[in-house]
This record gives sequence, C-alpha cells and structure tokens, in this order.
Amino acid sequence: AHRGVAFALLWLNIVVLSVAVGMIFSAIVAIPSVGESLHLTETTALFYASGTLLAIGTIFFFGGASRITNHSIWTHPHFSGASLTQFFYVAAQCGIFAYFINYMTTQIPGVPDSWKTWHAGYFGEWFEVHSNGLMGLSDKGASNLASVGFGFFLAGRFIGAGLLKKFPAHKVLATFACLSAVCSLLIFCKLGWTSAIALFMSYFFMSIMFPTIFSLGIYGLGGRAKRASSFIVMAIMGGAIMPKLMGHIADLHGMSAGFIVPLACFIWVAAYGFSWSKLSGSDGVHNVSTTGGH
Repeated sequence: AHRGVAFALLWLNIVVLSVAVGMIFSAIVAIPSVGESLHLTETTALFYASGTLLAIGTIFFFGGASRITNHSIWTHPHFSGASLTQFFYVAAQCGIFAYFINYMTTQIPGVPDSWKTWHAGYFGEWFEVHSNGLMGLSDKGASNLASVGFGFFLAGRFIGAGLLKKFPAHKVLATFACLSAVCSLLIFCKLGWTSAIALFMSYFFMSIMFPTIFSLGIYGLGGRAKRASSFIVMAIMGGAIMPKLMGHIADLHGMSAGFIVPLACFIWVAAYGFSWSKLSGSDGVHNVSTTGGH
C-alpha cells in the first residue's frame, strides 16, 4: 500500500548518500596540493561528485525498481525512513557534541561579577578574560561543563525509558524531537543564558533517539531485521558529514547560526515519529530498550 512512499524514501537515501560521499571528496580537495592538482575548489568538488553519484544512483534505482519485490526491506517505508532519520539524528547529535565547547566559550554572555571571585579560587582555570575584555568560560571550563551535558543525557535515558514503557515509542520520539528542535531554535536565536540552558536540555531530549529510531525501523521485519539493522547502523555516517556543514555556516554567520543544521535534522526526526504509524501500519511499539546505541 505504501510502495510509492517507500521508493521515494529509498531515493532520498540515495540523495543523502551521494551528498555525503561528495562532502568527503570535497574534504580531500580541501588539501591544497590535491585541490591545485585537480583545479577544483571544495564547492565545485562537492557539486561534481554529488551530482555524478546521484545521477548514477538514480539511473540504477529506476532501472532496477521493477525488480524490487514486496519481500525486500526497502519496500517498507518505516524502515527506509528510519535509515534517513538515523542519519539526520546522528548528524545533529555529533554537531552539538562537536561544537559545545566553541559555543560555550564564544556565545554566552560575560559571567556576573559575583562569579569573578571564582577566578582566583578552585574554579580559576574555568574562566579567562576574552578578547572583548569580558570574563567568560575557558576551554577547560567548557569541557568540564560538557560532562554536565552528558549527565543530562544519562538522565534523559532513564526518564525516557520510563516513558517508553507507558507510551508508544513513535509518539515519545516525536515529542522529544520537537523539544530538541525548540532547543536548537533557542540556541540559534542567541538568547544568552536561555540559549545556554537550551543547549544542555538538548542533551536530555536527544537521549532516547538512537535506540528508538533503531527499534521503530526494524519493527515487523522478522528474519530480515538483521539486514535492516546493518543499514540503520551505517546511517551514523551522518555524524561525520553534517558537522562540516554546521562549521561552515558558523564560520560565515557565527556559532549560533550553525545550529540551524541540528534544527532541521530534529524537524525531520519529529516528522518521522509523527508519520511512523501510517508508514508501518501499526498503532505503536512499547517497551523499547534504551540501554544500547548512542
């Protein structure tokens, strides 16, 4: 019944894979000696490689679509959607993890006067005077706060596990993804300490996404679940690709602006969660394990 939707999602997988490989090629071209020898810039390398791979992939896709039977895992839209969703989730997660220190040292306001006494005490290495003359977090202080973020992540796993026992997994996923998107929007808007708090809360709401997407993706596949799970796990390559885009935006428009990337990723995750029931033909999955994965 959803064969057309499944094929559309499968083609989007090809698009994402083509762009991902294209970004890897552009990173290689960024090496001065390579770029000069090939007479290519990063941008042109990205377009050439992605466009060529997408064209080849599309030709093979439409040429072989008629041979894909209903027994194939790719004819299940909740699975092909899960592989895409896992790509975007891990992309958002790695981007937030990678730029946490950059954000905390450059985007939060100067610390209050009452905190400056800490500069000479136990927390002395946590603070430093920035180029604008204001006291702020040092790299060491921000890295220590990253541990607090992972505390939020752990708390989210425990609380999320309880929610997954009482509510359908796709609804919990959609809710947490929406709240993560709100956090990313608050960070993007550069609202000072409100944005800093939102950054910590994003750790909390990301916590249950990887295992939940995984479980929703292999639901109902029976003996084909092992093969399907390998594709969903391979989708973590998003974590190696999207932070480059996030960093590029940050270089051009500021660190806060870079969080438009996880915002878009979480919107996709939320859309998958809200549409999962229709894609799978099921009312929901309960008791999803959150002990494995990211």
